[in-house]
Amino acid sequence: MEGLIVEPSRTYQKLLSTAIESGGLGTRQVSTGNEALILLKQQSFDLVFIATHLQDMDGPMFSSQLRADSRTRQIPLVMITANDNKEFQDEAFSAGVTEIFSKHELDKITSYTVQFSRKRCNKAMSGRILYLEDSTSMASAVTTLLTECGYTVDHFSSGEKGLLALQDNDYDLVLADTLLKGKLNGHGIVKAIRNLENDKKDVPLLVFSVLDDVTRKVELLRSGVNDYVSKPLIQEELLARINTLISHKKLLNKAITQQNRMHELAMKDPLTGLYNRHFLLETAPSKLREAARHSIPCSLIVADIDRFKTINDNFGLASGDKVLKEVAATLTGSIRREDIASRYGEEEFALLLPHCDLAGAAMIAEKIRQSIEHLQPSGIHVTASLGVAELQFKTSDGFSDLLKAATEAVDRAKSNGCNQVSVHHP
Repeated sequence: MEGLIVEPSRTYQKLLSTAIESGGLGTRQVSTGNEALILLKQQSFDLVFIATHLQDMDGPMFSSQLRADSRTRQIPLVMITANDNKEFQDEAFSAGVTEIFSKHELDKITSYTVQFSRKRCNKAMSGRILYLEDSTSMASAVTTLLTECGYTVDHFSSGEKGLLALQDNDYDLVLADTLLKGKLNGHGIVKAIRNLENDKKDVPLLVFSVLDDVTRKVELLRSGVNDYVSKPLIQEELLARINTLISHKKLLNKAITQQNRMHELAMKDPLTGLYNRHFLLETAPSKLREAARHSIPCSLIVADIDRFKTINDNFGLASGDKVLKEVAATLTGSIRREDIASRYGEEEFALLLPHCDLAGAAMIAEKIRQSIEHLQPSGIHVTASLGVAELQFKTSDGFSDLLKAATEAVDRAKSNGCNQVSVHHP
């Protein structure tokens, strides 16, 4: 974050700059109002400090011009003055000045800047931090700082308790002292985390120590630490490093989520949420090989909505989509977690049922048929014809034979009048 100082006196520029930078804000200095207005159009600033009287305009006039520009009207404006006249200050506030300080109140200006920086931190920073520190005073100071900046902090004084917390919770960062008391010190924590067998082993690690030794830093970085800070801690440096690590983790999480979403889109039918034809054709052969290897029964149900084209023609595509969604929901609610439900064609669905023999699959198919018959989506009477087939270990060539048998059974159901279950008997 950076503040702009608009002050004609070079000496007071330096005094004001020191006070502001002590509060955690970088500074840039100019001497006139026009210089400042031009610079504000070219560069973004978080805060502007302006003297009451400039060479080319006064503070209220500068404020009015600042507020008139849509690009700068939201920037907080602090006026530094020796004029304590109430009417003058009211005029300044009316013109858009945010805060007014006396020129000799440098300590108050520093405090204001600290509070401003922390409020901005609250808006910009978020995340959950696991903090391991056995010094009570240090832990209190750092926890307060991070909490005020918007982070959620779980503090533990021992590595053992911290490791248990990590296994039970999701954290965006682990912050640890290398010289923790107890059996599990900072080095042990790093090793224990990186040796976990789940994705929590990849949590970012930031460690700090009073031992500012290059060899030790390199050793820690090689063991899996993401960053290292030496004590005594500088607040701005600590916040910057924490923010960077957590931001990178969130970006990585976002990329992984998007990748998973793309993978899901490639596998799922967007209308019904069922697996698509491609996923079924990719997955079914391996499921059948496993079933054949262990002599486990495996069945397939193919369901075809009766007269679906007529539904679309008479009631419209939107009603047809609703029929498909409700039939899909019925199928999903009729099977187990390990079963695979897919939309195989426009109005055709396939259910692969491992650990299910022909008789069991036929019972499931009949329950599905009855459920579909009672759906009545948008008042439309809907029925389906279903075909059932079981994997034949000795004669089958795999999924193609199983699908052919179930499809032929569906065709027989439709030929016999629809709204019925037909079972393929080899």
